[in-house]
Amino acid sequence: MIIMKINKFTVIGAGTMGHGIAELALIAGYEVWLNDVNDEILKNALNKIKWSLTELQKKGKLKGETDQILSRIHTTSNLEEALKDTDFMVEAVIEDINLKSKIFAKADEVSDGILATNTSSLPISEIAESTKKPERVIGMHFFNPPVLMPLVEIIKGKLTSDNTVKETFQVTKNLGKEPVLAKKDIPGFIVTRILFRLLETSCYLVESGKATIEDVDYTAKTELGFPMGVFLLQDNIGIDVDYLIMNSMTKRGFEIYNCEIIKEKFEKKEYGVKSGKGFYTHPAKIVSGKIIDPSFIISSAVNEAYFLLKEDVASKDDIDKSCKLGLGWPKGIFDYANQIGLDKIRNILEFLEKETGEKHFEPQF
Repeated sequence: MIIMKINKFTVIGAGTMGHGIAELALIAGYEVWLNDVNDEILKNALNKIKWSLTELQKKGKLKGETDQILSRIHTTSNLEEALKDTDFMVEAVIEDINLKSKIFAKADEVSDGILATNTSSLPISEIAESTKKPERVIGMHFFNPPVLMPLVEIIKGKLTSDNTVKETFQVTKNLGKEPVLAKKDIPGFIVTRILFRLLETSCYLVESGKATIEDVDYTAKTELGFPMGVFLLQDNIGIDVDYLIMNSMTKRGFEIYNCEIIKEKFEKKEYGVKSGKGFYTHPAKIVSGKIIDPSFIISSAVNEAYFLLKEDVASKDDIDKSCKLGLGWPKGIFDYANQIGLDKIRNILEFLEKETGEKHFEPQF
């Protein structure tokens, strides 16, 4: 299956991610079909796309007129209409594998195009089981907000064809994004796994009384150059999102230190920015804290990067690019490893393994 031209580009789900992806496809020149469950959601999405295009035009970052670009969008609450004969679909609904599977089954039935899912953690191969042609199913993980964030993780399922990967890479570039490839369909792919490793060491430091939340974030920002530290970043992502993704990944074999403070915040419905309170009361920014050893914060993330490399999940360049473009780090994870020194990181990991009894802290290098 070689797609010479995409005549119909479909986005299923018109929420924050969906309408952002639809906007990217419009800017790239595609005819776009945007679907959601009712017209009110679609109307709201259109308004947000129009506002965003207008802002881009004001800043001189848009080729063409807003009205001309918007003339290429078609909205419908009829799923089959949106999917019928589509050449390229991106599904961007909530992280519910049953809902995603139903959408993919319908898409498989009414089209012959490439079927991509914008998931940060759910297995592509499981979603592909709902189709008769799993070779055309692929992961395409955009970052929030899609219009501004440069990275897209492309994830190859067990049966995804090489041609589907090549076509998806080209579409990603057409959308103005930088693709990285997860060659194996493991829970959390690249970025989410590294992010959760950062979170687990930070949780350990706080829960063991070695540091406060403010200490961790202040150190992460000033010593490592992480724009929003660790905990403030979780508040912005949504602690509920973290908690649910973490549970989904652990069910599928991902081992991680049990972070009680994440669970507590989730149960109190203190989700972060969206609820007004999480690890911080919002609006909030990182102001001060005690400087702790930054090597401790990043140790497990470095270990994960070496695991991904060892298991041939991703290339060294793609892992580094994922950290810089997906997490906003000033340099790649292997640069941090070289700067700190692997001997020091190994000592920290061995300490963590002994203290927590968690075998996944065993050094991977």
